[in-house]
Amino acid sequence: MSSEMGPKQAGRSVRILLVGDRDVGKTSIILSLVNEEFLDEVPGKAETITIPAEVTPELVPTDIIDYHENEQDHEELCEQIRHADVICLVFSVVDETSQQNIKDKWMPLFRECQLNNDVFHPVILVGNKSDLINNVSLHLVEEVLFEYPEIESYVQCSAKMVMNISEMFCYAQTAILHPTAPLYSVEEKILTEKCKRALCRVFKICDTDNDGLLNDEELNNFQRHCFDCHLPLQQLNGIKTIINMNCERGISPSNCVTLEGFLFLHMLFILKGKAQTTWTVIRKFGYNDSLNFSYNYLHPNLKVDKHCTIELSHKGEQFLSRLFDSHDKDRDDCLSPVELKSLFFMCTEEPQLLRKCLFNTNHKGWITSQGWLSFWSYCTLAEPDTTLAYLAMLGYCMKPENQLSGVHVTRSKKIDLLKKQSQRSVYICHVIGSKSSGKSTICRRHVKATKIDNDNDVAEESNIISVNRVQVFGLDKYLVLKEINSINENYYTKDDIKCDVACLVFDNSQSCSFEYSAHVYLKYYQNRDIPVLIVANNKGRPIMKQDYILQPDQFCKQKKLSPPFMFVNSNEGKKLYTNLATMASLPHKYSPNQSSLMPSLRETIIFIWKTGIGFAMVALCGVLVGKCIVKSKKDLMS
Repeated sequence: MSSEMGPKQAGRSVRILLVGDRDVGKTSIILSLVNEEFLDEVPGKAETITIPAEVTPELVPTDIIDYHENEQDHEELCEQIRHADVICLVFSVVDETSQQNIKDKWMPLFRECQLNNDVFHPVILVGNKSDLINNVSLHLVEEVLFEYPEIESYVQCSAKMVMNISEMFCYAQTAILHPTAPLYSVEEKILTEKCKRALCRVFKICDTDNDGLLNDEELNNFQRHCFDCHLPLQQLNGIKTIINMNCERGISPSNCVTLEGFLFLHMLFILKGKAQTTWTVIRKFGYNDSLNFSYNYLHPNLKVDKHCTIELSHKGEQFLSRLFDSHDKDRDDCLSPVELKSLFFMCTEEPQLLRKCLFNTNHKGWITSQGWLSFWSYCTLAEPDTTLAYLAMLGYCMKPENQLSGVHVTRSKKIDLLKKQSQRSVYICHVIGSKSSGKSTICRRHVKATKIDNDNDVAEESNIISVNRVQVFGLDKYLVLKEINSINENYYTKDDIKCDVACLVFDNSQSCSFEYSAHVYLKYYQNRDIPVLIVANNKGRPIMKQDYILQPDQFCKQKKLSPPFMFVNSNEGKKLYTNLATMASLPHKYSPNQSSLMPSLRETIIFIWKTGIGFAMVALCGVLVGKCIVKSKKDLMS
């Protein structure tokens, strides 16, 4: 896989501090970098050097600060250490005292000066004056590298020969922009848990067929997504050979890369000083420098007018459907708990909303494909930010565009009313009624779910939400039923009332039940542009005359509502949900206020037409009279 740099680290800069014993060549190293040659006359301390971003390998502006013990006391040095991004600790390969001071003086000092003792600035160990010796003993260096994990790398250089000088500063930049410590534990010689989890998620996203292997096509898709280039077959085979030689189970019998092989490959990159390759991959999949999801990756900016809603787009539905299919290993159109856990492994956790609503499940309570899409349709409407975050975590961003293309903003409801047509696909229905009127039953029977087959099991539940797909004039729509239970039965909030269609339920076997629904309608819905359906819940008991000034059918007729719907707790009751979805999709037709406004609108149009015709007739008469006057004048003159 390519080790090319990813996109420029926008807004970043690097502050490099050079420290070390006297006469080890700190200033000479800086001047050799700037002048590209060794200067015989070297000042005691170099001024701070700023290197523009365009001339640095990592494309970031870089400040290089020199330290001189005669000009800076202990406090000033500690202040410089705290403000540095990376420290270059320089020693002389021909001076044993400077070598010994690495562990006796400098490394303890770095730790002492840094306020946060859990995370230390990365250190580049620099052995200068390598031109003066043929063989350099690495025993002390290896000992120090093992003892101090903050030391990112060791570089031998020669300021006099201008050897490895630019490489040293390149390592310093890389140490801060692509640090090894968050990815690899030097003490344990393994990937860190956060790095391993991030790479496992990357692997799982790229494994589009969910077979636990990356085939050639999946590897190339990964390469294009991370590095914007194709992986030639020869290079691909070379990578597989390296994995196969060093990792026993890294390549499958079918010549595909396993998860173990994928992790080994990235560990190899890190050990060979190419941590930037792994960082490029990890950042491309939404992680920040702390190996957590970046906020902008999960939450792209999306502005929505208050009269509009957000729904899944066709692309979003397709992505979620494919995701379901790839994790439904036994092809039973359901996700078992194990399959569901495997799917959400790519995320921080399962969406909380998943446990708060009812959707279609099989006889074991496992979510079906229809229940899966129903849930996400509701989640997108109720918590669009949650859907956007999960689309990103689940791998939607492997597409050329980000997850914003997975949703779309519907047009304003005001336009829907004006055009007498709704283009939306998801509707909210609030189910309201007195206690024991049957609200819960109506909500629960909206879906097929094992855990709700016995009504008594959830008789005490409140604010049930159920989501299912229904058809309106042959088109698939999603209807969300929300049971509304007010703490004070005589008062409902604005959120309790606001919906696309209201279902006011009463128990026709209780004589006092309808009065509550009538009161709710008169107080909250009579003057709103929200369709309302009165539902008589038939519980199989004798129907009672209602103790209200009007019986339900008379009330509906007087208020220009649809006749009361008789809900029977059987399969025939499913007609109710189609009716509610139809009413929600045609609010201009089923809203009494809209209906009452329509005649006045027609009258206005007729009045405008009549007025226009009247003005036209007057104008025509004026023209004719004018012509007659002109003709009369001509006759008189002649």
